[in-house]
Amino acid sequence: MVLLDLLTPYFGGWPKELARKWHYEVSDIRSAMIEGALEAWLSVAGDMPSKKLLATMMTRAFTGARGLLEAGSSETCTASAESLIGDAVRDEDSTLRASSIIDASTVQDPDADERIRGECTGALLQRMGAMSHVKILHAKLRSGCRDEAEAPAVTPAQMGRSWVDGKNLYYRFSDLLPQHISFSVAANIVGLSESQASKMAGKGSLPFRVLWIGNSRVVSVKSLMRILGIQDSIVHPDDVENGASHVGGE
Repeated sequence: MVLLDLLTPYFGGWPKELARKWHYEVSDIRSAMIEGALEAWLSVAGDMPSKKLLATMMTRAFTGARGLLEAGSSETCTASAESLIGDAVRDEDSTLRASSIIDASTVQDPDADERIRGECTGALLQRMGAMSHVKILHAKLRSGCRDEAEAPAVTPAQMGRSWVDGKNLYYRFSDLLPQHISFSVAANIVGLSESQASKMAGKGSLPFRVLWIGNSRVVSVKSLMRILGIQDSIVHPDDVENGASHVGGE
């Protein structure tokens, strides 16, 4: 109870803002944050420095709140799955049909899971209009213009595919993103105003690390992805392009 009493002031008005934005009960969000903080406290080593312990607990607290919101409502639809497939929204110029969507979480074969993950990524990027940027990276990988130290390690299941290509073409999704984003944008992503984030940074309770580049504050995109629980998926160019072509009707 003493621990929670000391941590509660660090939560500030963030749960209230999330509650208004996502139409959730403030008490539920705070409970998720407290649960995440306590789980971190119980799991860390006893010799961890106090500042690092606080940062770890606050990160887990914010991750817990985000997980609650991303889980969505516990209410379920009474309609059958077949009725939803017929009315699914899709682009008029796309050949993609709702009935062809596969739940990747149910796929047990690693090779199939890898290909589905890559195609889902490509479909998303195609809908966002970002495939021209993606293909520039793909061309760079295929031409061998990459330091192999930057490439993801190839697993035994991926050895056959890398042998066919003659090189390791796998890359992380974060390779498509900028290395850093501005402090104000990062604050907005976690539901904070810039002034709130600045105050939390001064107290050492901000869930992400702030870097200075010149006179500007920036935040690492990869670290922000980890804090928000966003998986940095490893994909293959062929799968990404296949997914994009499927959505684009090619």
